[in-house]
Amino acid sequence: MSTNSPSKNSEILLIYEVKMANPNGDPDDENRPRMDPKTKTNIVTDVRIKRFFRDLIIEREGENAIWVSKVDGKIVNATNKIEKFQTYEDMLKSCIDARLFGATIPKMGRKKGEGKEKGESISFTGPLQLTWGYSLHKVDLMDTRSITSTFSSGRKEGSEREEDEETTGKEYGTIGKDYRVYYSLIAFYGAFSYRRALKTNATKEDLRKFENLLWDAILSQSVTRSKIGHYPHIYMRVEWNEQDKFEGDLRRYIKVKEKKDAVRSLEDLELDFSQLIAKVSGATVYGRCSQEMNFVCDKLKQVAKFISIPY
Repeated sequence: MSTNSPSKNSEILLIYEVKMANPNGDPDDENRPRMDPKTKTNIVTDVRIKRFFRDLIIEREGENAIWVSKVDGKIVNATNKIEKFQTYEDMLKSCIDARLFGATIPKMGRKKGEGKEKGESISFTGPLQLTWGYSLHKVDLMDTRSITSTFSSGRKEGSEREEDEETTGKEYGTIGKDYRVYYSLIAFYGAFSYRRALKTNATKEDLRKFENLLWDAILSQSVTRSKIGHYPHIYMRVEWNEQDKFEGDLRRYIKVKEKKDAVRSLEDLELDFSQLIAKVSGATVYGRCSQEMNFVCDKLKQVAKFISIPY
């Protein structure tokens, strides 16, 4: 095992809020925020968080630093992308998301004229995996959903208007839907396997980069019309003293009470982290907290070996 390879398992807790935005639209449901209709909890896929991270890496290091990348808003075809690399090792060496999250890669190395079955590929299972996130409370969709985009004759740029605003002159409008939540405090659980890291060549530096950049990625890559309103509150990675230990979903150690029937801000929730803090006592915790949640990091520093992020 290389000295730059992680040598222990660890587990991740990520908590962030979304205000008057769409945390993760469902393309099969008019891009409505994903919801559990029975519990009224808001759901966000792991792909959304990985996309924030990938897009920030692309901005700073270029397309070749990421395996699952986009050009003009479209996912790059994997068969075309693999042609940029001579070997799978070259791809893993270049692409941090493949090393961390894993990848499905078209088979390479066949000579011209040899047969190849459609869809033939190999897969790498990444050491860093995230569950789907969910809100820690009931979430309401915003009541106002319709928007009107108007375009004047001869103009190439459109302007969005409120639904009840009248159009004048030679303007043409289309009415669309814009689904958002009022407020959602979302929590993700993740796990990192040091044994799987050996298979994808993921390093301590890769893990450090992920947790150093994720906070900024959520803030900067959510600056779009439907996503602006994301704000991270807690990121923590718990490295246990036992090399192979996994405790399981850390979210179950957080207790939440809704102080109002309609939750519209963090102040409308009562959060209890005492069980979580007791559980990680004696472990190594890499962490970062917002100003509003700084009391959590302060308590973690009292019971664990705390390493502040960024580091």
